[in-house]
Amino acid sequence: MDQHGHILQDNIMYKLIENYCTDPERILKLCQKYNHMFKIRDPKGDYFGTPEKPGSIKQIKHWNMPTELKEAIFDTIPDEDDGFCTAHLNKYEAGDFLPKHKDTAQGYYRFKLVFLQADRPHFKYYDENNKGHLVEEKPGALMDMHIATPHEVTPIGEDEQPKYSLALCWFPSSAGVA
Repeated sequence: MDQHGHILQDNIMYKLIENYCTDPERILKLCQKYNHMFKIRDPKGDYFGTPEKPGSIKQIKHWNMPTELKEAIFDTIPDEDDGFCTAHLNKYEAGDFLPKHKDTAQGYYRFKLVFLQADRPHFKYYDENNKGHLVEEKPGALMDMHIATPHEVTPIGEDEQPKYSLALCWFPSSAGVA
């Protein structure tokens, strides 16, 4: 375990922190208000999946996000880094999924995933033995994991309401991005 409480196994770190986001309901209401802004993420121009299994997800990216929504996000999560942070809202509807992938093998930024709404667990990370683990997706909980942790989102069922999550990427000042 490292000094932040992450479990470290073969350079794969993860920690689930409940109530990281203090008001997920506020963000969800704004997701509904701005539902028209969710765009299908381009599987051809993006890093995830393969041509045979590209995955499907809708997002509002940080640079297209209304100020009211950005404020709701950053008002309800801790301010814990002096670098630059981006936020993307993810929406998965029936049949949507992300295949197993790593966001990057590099460690120059930190990735945090905040669960906002899900009927059933769909976020699955893989440990050092390539064993998959589904995570209980409590609203407001944070999946704080190493950027190289393999993970996926399993298909959303036809009988489920949309799944929402918030992806946060911190670029520390030391990385020269901020």
